[in-house]
Amino acid sequence: MKIRAIVAGAATALALAASAASAGQCGYQYCWGAVGFGPGGAWGYAHSYASQQAAYNRVYQECGGNCTQIKTFYNTCGAIAAGHSNGWGWGHAPSRQQAQNIALGYCNQYDNGCTIRAWACSF
Repeated sequence: MKIRAIVAGAATALALAASAASAGQCGYQYCWGAVGFGPGGAWGYAHSYASQQAAYNRVYQECGGNCTQIKTFYNTCGAIAAGHSNGWGWGHAPSRQQAQNIALGYCNQYDNGCTIRAWACSF
């Protein structure tokens, strides 16, 4: 009887440890992210969402509904940049720095004074 209780307790502890380790980590179905910006300094980001629409909705909510550009990505990093005259660029890549460089590169083709407005990574 005692051995059965010990085994059951150990199995429960292992299950709890496994679920705690995976909570908050991006798994196959939880890797969507998004970045966005809009007029008046509105911006938002989302990471580790189960669906593309959920990530998009989160950014839209963070922007207070004022984001005019929202871009989603899956299992990577994303960044969005904006310039002085509403030019913008976005990029996604395996690292934050690469995504930011791509976003700035595109933005600088259309505007000057480009800066990163939002970034996020979902893995």
